[in-house]
Amino acid sequence: MRISKVVTRNGDKGQTSLAQGDLVSKNEPIINAIGDIDELNSVLGVCNSFCNNDAIIKDIKAIQNDLFNIGGEISLNDSEKKLLKEESLLFLDNKIDEMNNLLEPLKEFILPGGDPFSSNLHLARSVARRAERSVVELYIGKLENNSIVKYLNRLSDYFFVLSRFYNKDNNIDENMWEK
Repeated sequence: MRISKVVTRNGDKGQTSLAQGDLVSKNEPIINAIGDIDELNSVLGVCNSFCNNDAIIKDIKAIQNDLFNIGGEISLNDSEKKLLKEESLLFLDNKIDEMNNLLEPLKEFILPGGDPFSSNLHLARSVARRAERSVVELYIGKLENNSIVKYLNRLSDYFFVLSRFYNKDNNIDENMWEK
């Protein structure tokens, strides 16, 4: 679907269209899930504006494309049409393992923080968790091997590990939770 006109006024009465033209209320679980995915994508744009590492920026842009595919797959509202590639989940798993192998094991909880990039990664992590909850609500009863739920679950882990990795790589102290 291509957007040729941004202002349509179709949503003025609290409804919107899905990808195949179905009209739904803007407070439906499907729209909440799509909105949370969109918000996460926007947070990643903020993250990239603070990042000085081209490889990380490239990875986050790939994730942003995955999020557009997830939003599209949800909007199609058809369990047969898969836009999220299986390789995307493997990418996250591999990146998490690579970075974790270079980090000290955790001994305590970490408070969100660091520089603007790593702090916004923590924001992305929490928005990813909310998006995951929205998607779980949407697909309740259809969670067995749901690639979108798996991806979002792994994505929040990725942001946490990336924040730790970035902080270590840039000599930024982690803020440890004090009991």
